[in-house]
Amino acid sequence: MKSVFVALGVYAGVGGMERFNQRVLRCLSGLADKPGTEHRAVVLWDRPEQRELAPQRVRYSAAGSSKCKAALLFAWHVWRMQPDVILYGHVLLAPLAALARLLSPRSRQVLFVHGREVWREPFRRRVPFRERLAVRHLMDRVISVSRFTMERMKAAYGLPPELFRLLPNAIDLSAEQASHPELPCCRSGRFRLLTVARLGWQDRSKGCDKVILAMRRIVAEFPGATHEIVGDGPLRTELESLAASSGLAERVNFLGYVSDHRLEEVYRDADVLVIPSFGEGFGIVFLEAWKHGLPVVVGNRDASSEVVTDGWNGLCVDPHSVEEIAGAVCSLLSDPGRARAMGENGRRTVQEQFTHEHFRRRLTEILVGTGEREKASREPAGQPAARL
Repeated sequence: MKSVFVALGVYAGVGGMERFNQRVLRCLSGLADKPGTEHRAVVLWDRPEQRELAPQRVRYSAAGSSKCKAALLFAWHVWRMQPDVILYGHVLLAPLAALARLLSPRSRQVLFVHGREVWREPFRRRVPFRERLAVRHLMDRVISVSRFTMERMKAAYGLPPELFRLLPNAIDLSAEQASHPELPCCRSGRFRLLTVARLGWQDRSKGCDKVILAMRRIVAEFPGATHEIVGDGPLRTELESLAASSGLAERVNFLGYVSDHRLEEVYRDADVLVIPSFGEGFGIVFLEAWKHGLPVVVGNRDASSEVVTDGWNGLCVDPHSVEEIAGAVCSLLSDPGRARAMGENGRRTVQEQFTHEHFRRRLTEILVGTGEREKASREPAGQPAARL
C-alpha cells in the first residue's frame, strides 16, 4: 500500500488532534515493512527540524506554516506516487481532494474528523460550499473519532451514514499500568481536582468556569479541596479573575502548559478529573485520567457521555449546572471506595478498548477494507477482486 497523509499539525501542537495524527503516523510506519509500501506525510504547521520526531519509515515533510509549500509538496507526492490512499487530517484540507483527483484519479480519499471543526452552530455559522462539495463528492470515506461527531457531521453536511467509519482515540498503556494501576483517590485531608484543557477563546465549552463556581460548595464541604488547571491561552485571564472574585484565588491553581513528565506527576497527585464540557468531540484526556486510576466528572451533552459510562467509570452531569457538577464531585470525595472503583473501571475500559493496538487494528481494517471494496468495484463481472 502507498499512502499520502496531509495534516495541519502533528508535532507543532499539544492537542488531541495532534496526538491522533502522531498515532496515525505510527500505524503507517508499522505497515511500511511490507514490500511495495511507501508512506508520505505533508504537514502544514510543523517545522523542518521536527522531522526527527517522525517515525523513520514514514517520509515526512514539514511546510513551516507555508500553505504554498504544503500544497506543492502534496501535489508532487500525489502525482509521483499515485498512492492507493490519500488521508486528510482536517476538513479544512478537504478541498485539496479536487487537485488529488486530477493528479491521481484512482487514489482513494479518506478524511479524518474530530469534533467541532465539522459542526455548525455554535462553532460555525455555515459550512463553506467548496468544503461541503469536496466532502460529499470526493471523499470515499470519512473516519470519525466518535459517533456523536459522526451524527453532527451527517446533519451539517448532508452525508449518508455508509460513508462513515469510527476510529476512537487511543493512548499508550504500559504493562505496569495495565496490571498495577495507580488508584490514589481521595487522600485524607486534601483533595485535588484536576482540569486539563487548552484555554483559547473557543474552549469555553470545556466548562472551566463552571468548575470554579462549583468550588465554593466543594470547599464548604471539603476544606482541603483545591482545583488545578493545566493549560494556557487567552481565556486564562478571565478564569483567574473569576476565581479571585469568587474568593477562590488560593484554591484554584493555574499551572499553564507543562511538560509530559510534569503532566504525569500532576495526574498521579490528583483525585478526580473534572471537565464538564458541552463541545467535546471525543475526550482523550479521559483516557489519560483513567490510565492513572482517576474517576472523571464530564458533561452529558456531547461525546463525553459516549466515552464515559455514567456510574461505572465516571459521572456524567449537566455541564451548565454548577450544582450538579459540585454534587458529583462531592459524592466522589465523600466515598473513596466508589471513586477508586470508578478509576479501576476506567483503567479497564482503556485496556479493553482504547490502546494503540486497538487503534492500529481498526485503522488497518478501515484502509484495507476500503481498498478491497474499491478494487472489487473496478473488476469485470465474474472476475475475483485482487487483495491489497
